[in-house]
Amino acid sequence: MARIRWYGPAVTVLITTLIVMIVGPNLARRIEHARTSEHINLVRESLSSNPSLAELSDAFRKVGRVVEPSVVHIEVYTRETPRRRGLQFFDEEDMRDWFFRQPRERERGQREREREKFERWNRPQQSGTGSGWVYDQEGHIVTNYHVIKDADEITVRFYDGSERNASVKGFDDRTDIAILEVDADGLHPATPSREPVEQGDIVFAFGSPFRFKFSMSQGIVSGLGRRLYILGDHGYERFIQTDAAINPGNSGGPLTNIRGEVVGMNTAIASRTVTYNGVGFAIPIDMVKDHVEQIIHEGKVIRGYLGIWIETLDPKMARTFGFDGEGVLVINPIADGPAEDAGIQRGDIITKVGDMPVATSHELREIVAGYAPDSRVTLEIYRLDDPGNMTGRTRTVEVTIATLPDQIAQAEGDFRESLQEESDADLELLKKLGFESVVAFTEEMAERLEIAFTPGVFVQSIRPRSVAATVNIERGQIVSKVMGVPVHSVEQLAEELAKRDLAHGVRVSVIHGGMPRFVLLELPGAEDDQVTGPE
Repeated sequence: MARIRWYGPAVTVLITTLIVMIVGPNLARRIEHARTSEHINLVRESLSSNPSLAELSDAFRKVGRVVEPSVVHIEVYTRETPRRRGLQFFDEEDMRDWFFRQPRERERGQREREREKFERWNRPQQSGTGSGWVYDQEGHIVTNYHVIKDADEITVRFYDGSERNASVKGFDDRTDIAILEVDADGLHPATPSREPVEQGDIVFAFGSPFRFKFSMSQGIVSGLGRRLYILGDHGYERFIQTDAAINPGNSGGPLTNIRGEVVGMNTAIASRTVTYNGVGFAIPIDMVKDHVEQIIHEGKVIRGYLGIWIETLDPKMARTFGFDGEGVLVINPIADGPAEDAGIQRGDIITKVGDMPVATSHELREIVAGYAPDSRVTLEIYRLDDPGNMTGRTRTVEVTIATLPDQIAQAEGDFRESLQEESDADLELLKKLGFESVVAFTEEMAERLEIAFTPGVFVQSIRPRSVAATVNIERGQIVSKVMGVPVHSVEQLAEELAKRDLAHGVRVSVIHGGMPRFVLLELPGAEDDQVTGPE
């Protein structure tokens, strides 16, 4: 009996240990599961009872309900022609025959002419889609110009499924804005916002991405005043940047605020592919509304015009004028333009238009464009009076604004001949800068090239990747001045450059096709062997 009593506690401990090992993990899992379930229920109850979240979600739903009736889906149809198809019209055999000018080319050309004669009887084919929004009760629809460009027929589909054929009321390709017109009543115009958006504001993008009609995405305003340079040199860009998803098909749709008011028009995306990459752009509503009203009532957008070629002033270039500050450099006044009539000169630096400071050429263009023709405006300019001492002063000039022409002529040089003329001058410095071959420009050369004569040095060749090449000096251009001093020969050009501090930059005037511009030549290490002298 003693031995049995002695083993009893040990057996009890052993059995208890086995039970804990078997039952313990399951019990721990059950306890943890219960705790997690309780936490989930508590969080769910908290979310369900949180009025802020409910109000936010309800607000988003209401924005969709308010905006959707004003959003339209646009389908564009074109009659495909050889002109629009380009080289895709030809197959490989056709191209080979064309290259070798086989007799079949004439027959094919005849067939194309016959085809084009009857193209207008072809049935239009859908070539693209986009979005838009109802602007007013008169049936005006706002969209992007690039959506309806080259369209032969346009169909607008409304939120209720009804469709209408649309005609183009007008457009402004400099801002990518177009107005369509439909014959319809009972429309629901969108409400433009009276206040500009700010960075961080919540916004919603509406449209038909990838043909998913009447879609809605949400994001914030990421930035303002963005320029993409997608509308060319004469375009006006001041985009709202947003991370609200904008994809192909969204173009022309409204971007709204949390009250459902239109703050912009979806226009472009920044992506390495054709799909959304987190960066979208919209035209701000103030620009859209102003231009739409002008197109509806005037037939086009009317802009103010100074008549000058300009560029943003680089700090290094500013120093060559003895100027320390921000402004816009006048490259050249256009003949008989408002600026020339008011006495604006090449090399002037515009610092203010009225009371508004200007720091970039884009700011100046947009401010001037906003003035009505025949308006009188005061410009504040800086002018270099004494190039030798690098001194100038600020003055004011009053200009009468003109109307911006529909087409601004851009002079293009026609340099069709290669002129080979060697100079005996020491060209070592010029060669360092990248001028491989330059000659004095003569009236005889100008006559042969059929261009206007301008005293200076004619550029025959430039070394690739050289200093001159990096500032876009090219064959056929004429170097006319160095720091305001005229140069008429290769020797004089080399001499004037040698006088200056090329290590810190020397301003040079060049002319291409009659259009003058300033460039800054900087030669790294030039202070080691540069010969300097008086201005």
